[in-house]
Amino acid sequence: MQNFFETHDIFIGEKSETEFRQSNNTYQDGTTPLYRDVNGKLWGMSGHSHLGTMAMFCGSCVDDMKKLYDIEMNFCTGHAEYAFNGIRYPEGVAARGSVWPFGLYICPGTHRFFCLFHNESGWCGRGTAYDSYGLCETPKGDSDFRHVGLMHSNNEGKTWTFDRWVLTAEKPCFTQRYNPGAGQVHGQPYGVISLGSGDFTLYVEPDGDFMYLFYNIIEFDMERADWNGCHVYVARSRKRTDGFFGDFVKYYDKSFCESGIMGRETPIVRNAWHARMAYSEKYHLYFLSSTRVTTGQKKSGFVDDVMDVRTSTDIVNWSEPYAVLENGAPFGNHYLAMVSAKTEGQPNILSDDDFAILANHNGTDVIRYLAAFVKKTVPASSTGSEADAAQ
Repeated sequence: MQNFFETHDIFIGEKSETEFRQSNNTYQDGTTPLYRDVNGKLWGMSGHSHLGTMAMFCGSCVDDMKKLYDIEMNFCTGHAEYAFNGIRYPEGVAARGSVWPFGLYICPGTHRFFCLFHNESGWCGRGTAYDSYGLCETPKGDSDFRHVGLMHSNNEGKTWTFDRWVLTAEKPCFTQRYNPGAGQVHGQPYGVISLGSGDFTLYVEPDGDFMYLFYNIIEFDMERADWNGCHVYVARSRKRTDGFFGDFVKYYDKSFCESGIMGRETPIVRNAWHARMAYSEKYHLYFLSSTRVTTGQKKSGFVDDVMDVRTSTDIVNWSEPYAVLENGAPFGNHYLAMVSAKTEGQPNILSDDDFAILANHNGTDVIRYLAAFVKKTVPASSTGSEADAAQ
């Protein structure tokens, strides 16, 4: 199959502010979750639970969304003795820490809102936070453990109730160096370990049967206190219209066949951070945007903050990355999302060449860039066959 980016580029246009910003007391830390309900309203969430507020936003498109209200949660976060209604991680460890909303789904039959959120063991545990080495105030080398949780709202996101943990990695969320109360079980041995399933985005098929979680697992070298890799995996859950939310099944060994809870998983893309998928109706292709990860280098951060885009026809087999440029220089940020700028249709569906890119870093304002797919310019010296190929 011909690579789409042999004949096309992504053009980066003007940028503007969005309502997802610090002046609204929301500090977005991840890609912004968006979903359009059956009445045509586009909804969004922003913020996280340990800085500022989490809030609901609504509008007709990404450019006119306005903050409606701060949300409330009918459960505690923070200390392991109280957080998440005492519902433990699937590995048997008391849950703790914060909520980062990364996925939003609105049931078409009941108008119940569902939020899938990221959680880490090493941040804001109020004395109970831990990483790969033990109790911590701040995780060493970002080496704490990730899970994905689910909560729901019956009043358009004003208040939320915690449901359960829906995704965890195959390997347990602690090491032999420190057991955070899991009982008579074995932690991961000292060395290169898995930091759990998280740092995800959600893709909901508008007309299909499934929703897909694209999630990261970080491989961490405890000896070097450095990332050894950061790969992308995918799991799916069947869509429902009755107000209930099913379980996730992981992609493993060429099929969706393993449990979302401690099941095995096969990476679909290597060394890519916070991958997010969109579908182009014009080109009949899936586009996966992500931030590049380069391991084994002495640098100030683990993620390069430059944008790569890949294409696929089947969600699990992806092209080589295309590096996005702005005026000839690498374009990017820590979190990046290709979204529709239209006033109808789901935000993950691109109806033509024009779209938007939402970009932000940890807790910063979200910036909207206008963007477009454009045909590559054919040099005047090109032969007729080369010129025809670029059309």
